[in-house]
This record gives sequence, structure tokens and C-alpha cells, in this order.
Amino acid sequence: MLMRHGMTLFRYLLTLLFLLVIFTTSTSYAKKAAIVIDFDTKEVLFEVNANTKNYPASLTKIMTLYILFDRLEKNQITNQTKLKVSRIAASRSPSKLYLEEGSTIKVEDAIMALIIKSANDVATVVAENISGSEREFAKLMTSYARNLGMTNTTFKNASGLPNRAQLTTAKDISILSHALISNFPEQYKLFNTQKFTYKGKTYKTHNKLMLSYEGADGIKTGYIRASGFQLAFSAVKNNKRLIGVIFGGDSGKQRDRSLKIIMDKEFAELGINKKEIKKTIVKKETKKINPNSYSIVVGTFKYRNSAEKQIKLIKSKYPKTTTAKKSNIVLIKVSGKQLYESRFENFSKKEAYTACKRLKKYNRDCFIRS
Repeated sequence: MLMRHGMTLFRYLLTLLFLLVIFTTSTSYAKKAAIVIDFDTKEVLFEVNANTKNYPASLTKIMTLYILFDRLEKNQITNQTKLKVSRIAASRSPSKLYLEEGSTIKVEDAIMALIIKSANDVATVVAENISGSEREFAKLMTSYARNLGMTNTTFKNASGLPNRAQLTTAKDISILSHALISNFPEQYKLFNTQKFTYKGKTYKTHNKLMLSYEGADGIKTGYIRASGFQLAFSAVKNNKRLIGVIFGGDSGKQRDRSLKIIMDKEFAELGINKKEIKKTIVKKETKKINPNSYSIVVGTFKYRNSAEKQIKLIKSKYPKTTTAKKSNIVLIKVSGKQLYESRFENFSKKEAYTACKRLKKYNRDCFIRS
């Protein structure tokens, strides 16, 4: 009983600390808000001003990407589709790839530029190529938002550049983040990418918390002066995913620190903490007998035939990686959905890491299972 009261007091103090950090600030231009939801149940675990309207800044690009992923899913475009760059798109700033008027960019590069660089010129390119103009694309974005249940969101551009009428809430961004992860699990893995190279220049992710927070795998940062520093964030511990959104940070570091506090608190409320995870990992590792018990996953698909095609593709293009390795299609469940993983098996730990490193060098998806 004493221990339980101690934990309750600890969580209470964490909550107070979070509220103190987020509200005791010197700037007044940004509305401050936060929300954390349970991915599996959509239950709101924590909220502060979650329905207060604010400017979405570059969190807008989550919807731009959502629509791109939807077009890919419906085979209306492919990763190799070339998008034309207009004069208007080329003029967008400040975060940009410096695309030239009349040039083109492939969809797969546009996706990475939006996730990693948060490129405003690329956002406009996507909008114009899908809807003819950014204004019409914004109407499409708002329509998608309504269909997802984002009742307090209105989009006016594809990038998040300042517009007084472009508004959203922390709750709506949590809904959008949940929908993207649920509906496009394979594409969502791209949000875990730390850098990408375009025309010889390498860009690094703006999502610094993702690099340091245990279990983090996405999703997007945002900033304009009127909104402050923002973050939509996802992390998984002990197979439990939480999505957190924070608006109105006074700096990137303060925003990250505040969301870390509240994410830690909510994982702790669920009985999940760092020490428990480490113990579980050590226990599992001590039980391993077969040194070649590692597998690499080279794709996750809705349909089995797509997974089989991926196996054949990887075998033919990368024989050095897959020779003498057993291929397998494994049925898994993600958030109640059945998906098929394309795997190659019988790797040692070192071989598995080498194989994934080689495949990622050629922009192929790869992660390790043990």
C-alpha cells in the first residue's frame, strides 16, 4: 500500500512538473497544448488544451504525405512518378530543396524530402501535381481531415507556411497521426529514417527526440513563429504504442523535454518503464541457443502475393545478401490487421546487421527480427 501511494505521488509530481514546464514560459505568441493517446484503444491518456485551435506549421505535411500514400496505395502514382516543378513551387521558402522551375522530382524523393527536410517547395510540387493548384489541394486536405474525424482542422496550403485561416488542434493531429500509422504501416516506417541524400547533399532529420527516446519511430516536427515549436510523436515499448502531440514549445529542446516527461509518465501509468524492458531483453538473449536465429524483414504487405513478389525481387537483385538463406512469408497482426512479412532467415546477428546495412544502402526496407 505504501509503495502504491509512493508511485501515485511520483506520477502526480511528474504531471505538475510537465504543467510547470509547458505553461511557465516567457513568450505569448503560441498557444500551448498537449495530448497523449493509446494507439490500440484511441483512449486519451493525457490532455492539456487538446481542442484549442492553433496553427499546424509543418505538421501540415503529415496530411500532404497521407494523401501521397493514399495515391500510391490506389496505384494512381508510383514511387518513380516524376512530379513537375512550377515557378510558384520553386519560389517557396525557407526550408527547401532549392528545386528549379521546369525540373522534376520523383515521388519517392519527394516523400523523403517532406519527412526529413520538411521542404516547402516539395510540398507545393506535390499539391500542384495532384490537384492542379495548392488552393485546390488544400480543399482536398480539408476533405480528408473531415473524413478522418478532424472536426477542428482547416488546411489552406500543403506546407504549413503561415496562413491565418489554417488551423488545427493537438487532438486532430493525434487523429491524423493515428490514421497514417494504421492505414499505411509500410510507408510509416520511412518516418524512422534519420537522413536522406538528394543530388549529392545529405539532409538529417529534424526530429531529435526520435533519436534519443527509447522505442521512438516517428513522426514529424513543426515550427512557425506564430505557433511555436511543435511535435507529433510515436513510441512503442513492450508492444504498446503511444502517440503524443505537443504545441507551443519555446524552443526545440524545451518542446522535446516537455513531451518526454509526459510520455514517460503515461508509459509508467501503464506499468511500462525502461528498467522492465531491459530486464526482458537480457532474459531473452540468455535463452538463445542457435547463433543463426536472426531474420531480416524486407517488406510488409497487405496481400500475400505482394510479399512473394518482394522475396523474388530481393533474391534476383541482391543474391550476395540472400544466397543460402531461407525465404519465408510470415503472417502477422498489427492493430487487428493481418499483414504479410517477407523474410530471409538463418542469419547470425552480425550477418543480419550487415545484410540490412547493404539493402538500406540501395534504399530497400530492412529490419531485423530475432
